[in-house]
Amino acid sequence: LDDLGSGQFQPIAETLTEGDFDPALVEFVSRQKGIRSYENDEALEAARKAMPTIAHLAEEGLSFRNAYAASALCSPARCGIMTGIHPNRLGVYNNIDVSRLPGAVKPEQILVPLLQDAGYATALIGKWHISPLNEVEAESILEKHGLPLDTYLHSIPKESPAGKELVESGFFGSSIPELHPNAVGFDYYYGYNFHQSKFYDDYNVWENDQHAGLQDGYNTETFTDRAIDFMKTASEKEEPFFVSLNYHAVHGPLFPKPPAEYMEPFEGLPVILQNFYGHVYAVDQSIRNILKYLERNDLLENTCIVFTSDNGGAVSRDNTLPGNAPHRGQKGQYLLGGVHVPMVVSWPERICKGRTDDELVSHLDLIPTALDAAGIEIPEGIDGQSMLPLIEGASKGSHESLVWFGLQSISWGFELEKSLVGEGVRNLEPGTWIVIDNDYVIRYVGTLAPGLYRDLPEGQAPQFELYDIKKDPGQIKNIYKSSPEIVARMTEIARQQAKDLPPPLHWRRGAWQELINSLKP
Repeated sequence: LDDLGSGQFQPIAETLTEGDFDPALVEFVSRQKGIRSYENDEALEAARKAMPTIAHLAEEGLSFRNAYAASALCSPARCGIMTGIHPNRLGVYNNIDVSRLPGAVKPEQILVPLLQDAGYATALIGKWHISPLNEVEAESILEKHGLPLDTYLHSIPKESPAGKELVESGFFGSSIPELHPNAVGFDYYYGYNFHQSKFYDDYNVWENDQHAGLQDGYNTETFTDRAIDFMKTASEKEEPFFVSLNYHAVHGPLFPKPPAEYMEPFEGLPVILQNFYGHVYAVDQSIRNILKYLERNDLLENTCIVFTSDNGGAVSRDNTLPGNAPHRGQKGQYLLGGVHVPMVVSWPERICKGRTDDELVSHLDLIPTALDAAGIEIPEGIDGQSMLPLIEGASKGSHESLVWFGLQSISWGFELEKSLVGEGVRNLEPGTWIVIDNDYVIRYVGTLAPGLYRDLPEGQAPQFELYDIKKDPGQIKNIYKSSPEIVARMTEIARQQAKDLPPPLHWRRGAWQELINSLKP
């Protein structure tokens, strides 16, 4: 899913109490009125019944309790998934490092062709978002409306004639040719290269290299149908298949509502919860339909299915509690709430029933695991590791720690209300680095300039923090000053990582340099 919070994932929600909720998010929710008003216990009730199919997969398969995204933001995270390379090593620290030309990822860094070369039929359905938009698609429209070819395309009002034509042409879902999914290992593509494609009536979707036009129907169902059709075609040809199915849910915009059948389990709850968890339940039932297809065709036992979210939840008015509980923070922030993700692996032929695992795993590991499971050699020089040993029962994983450098922002969730400059705050906010192991997380946040946050109008000097994440998953008690040995050990991990990091492709060089300087002896 897109932007699903850990606490919104049914198997985790079943372990939570209201006391595990992020206090800042609880306070924010308490101020909401009208259709966006609800009680904490109502949100927990909804989350505990929104994903029965996936909860069953967790019960029958393997749940990773310490799974982390490759980034707190979607474009960098997806670059990490497709390459197995840490986004920072690509010069990626922010979405703009990916979305601006010439692009962050080199075609040869994408791992999917290895599956294609081994005889797998491959498909990408839903969100892509690791390519810049194809500005060539817009040139004739700019010329037609008398606009300079160097016009910043996102600045054109959508309601203007030129803006409307750009939207309806599919420009906002396009990819540059060298990073189009068909060019980097996917036999079939039905999706969009943008941060979102609305649930209904959007123009962002492309089918292979052709614009698919105005979308008909609810896209959770449409994407699922395309995935099943692709698996059916591959199976009829007796080809093994690899499908990356990336739903729009639950990225905003979260209205209009899902079809009524998906809101029925939440009847009697406030509208905002019916809407949000209805979209979640629609994905769950889509996965149920995929499982039914696989079972009917004797494919389920030897099909490996991985369920996860691209980053932490973008918790807000419409993306509801429990949010990222038991963690605080949101998408775009390098708190646990921004990078901890649910991850479930189902593979009946290889996984013993009902296991959980506390070893560190990362999105960087997903395709290396697929390669290993398919008997394909994993390339050298990447950061991702195969999870296959853990899937088969190993007690020790490949990651002793995980490290991130990037933008620390309030832009992608409820904390945006603190901004004194609107969404533009993301262009001015500081950077951060964090290191996580199985016991602790250390975090550095750079200088916050004055005039950006309502609660810190004078700005803030750089901050160092350390938390015991087993005792304090909400990152409330900073033990940095009282734990010098842990601080020294984990800071050294960040220092070693920083030695070879390239500067950002487009993110503010000064913010990045401050992070690097913070680690100099």
